[in-house]
Amino acid sequence: MAFHHSHFSFVRGNRYYSNSSSRTSSNTFFTNNNYGDPLPPITQDFELPVNAETLRIYCTGSSFYSGTLEIKQSDAVSDFARVQVVVTQYNRDVPEIRATKVEEGECACINISAPERKFMPWMMGPTANVVITLHFPRGTHSDQQSPLKIRNFEADLNTFDVNIDDLMDSVEFESFDLSSSTGSFRVMGIHAGQGRIQAQSGNISGHFSATSKLSLKAMSGSVNAQSVALKNTEQNRAAGLTINVMSGTAKAESITLLSDLDSGGNFSLKVSSASGTASCSVVFAPVDATIDMKTSCNSGTARAVLPSTYEGSFDVRTSIGRPSLDSGNPNELDPQGLNRRRQIVSQLAENEVGGCFGPEMVNKEEARRCGLTQEVRV
Repeated sequence: MAFHHSHFSFVRGNRYYSNSSSRTSSNTFFTNNNYGDPLPPITQDFELPVNAETLRIYCTGSSFYSGTLEIKQSDAVSDFARVQVVVTQYNRDVPEIRATKVEEGECACINISAPERKFMPWMMGPTANVVITLHFPRGTHSDQQSPLKIRNFEADLNTFDVNIDDLMDSVEFESFDLSSSTGSFRVMGIHAGQGRIQAQSGNISGHFSATSKLSLKAMSGSVNAQSVALKNTEQNRAAGLTINVMSGTAKAESITLLSDLDSGGNFSLKVSSASGTASCSVVFAPVDATIDMKTSCNSGTARAVLPSTYEGSFDVRTSIGRPSLDSGNPNELDPQGLNRRRQIVSQLAENEVGGCFGPEMVNKEEARRCGLTQEVRV
């Protein structure tokens, strides 16, 4: 195993929170009747077949409005997922925002659209808010037993926050692919064969479970995977977690590795941040598991925690400064119950001259201090 290294907008005296499903405004000097109390909300209801190959919610056209996608589960037994779309306008001049059901082949979609417009006076004040609530049924008429099985679920949104209830034990997704331009993702619990979440300028947080791979990516936000369960089910394929952050913190707080194979399983863990801290913590792994872990950052602190059952070697490297490591409890009990004692063996890593502190570094002995290899034996 290798180990390396509320956005506020102020517009004409009006302050509002741009990424929230609800908006608080104080009109300090608007005198135009087009601004003021919201217009009566417009509600539309749809049904999407849960046995479709792909369920999708997406936005097209202008993105002058904000919104929220809420994903929940009802107690109903049905072959359809219920989707409710509520549009609230804050300005009579705002173009019509439409929700349309689209069925193309094996894909069932809800499309939120608005006409493409250049800059208009109505853009100077609060515009509109869209709330999409997706209710998955408890089960279908042919299979009323939980968990509900969904093949592919996709959401491609412009200015939406995404909130997902705890579906961890009640809904199984073969795959999900969710993205938002300016919104954040808050996940109480989701499980899939493979999953991907991407936020351009928002945060990702929550609890996740996957049997193949999970990818969480934020461009100008942070990722906090409060818990991750990875289960290796394929003999020749590692179960993988990838967290990639460009500007923020990349964190996987509590990783549980599981395997239903004869061996301990094969796992790949990659957590990185370009301009923040990165941390990866494995709290449990089967005996004899193969763990390929890399936690890295360019300008911050990188931290990794290996499970007490781990036996093998790992590297700690830094570009600036001296690396540090925690050897753990030397009296850790033998995970195989053979009454063996834990043994820690450390040695300095061989680095190229200048590989630690920059090209001006010429003392090889000092350079060698910048890498530390440790082996854990029991």
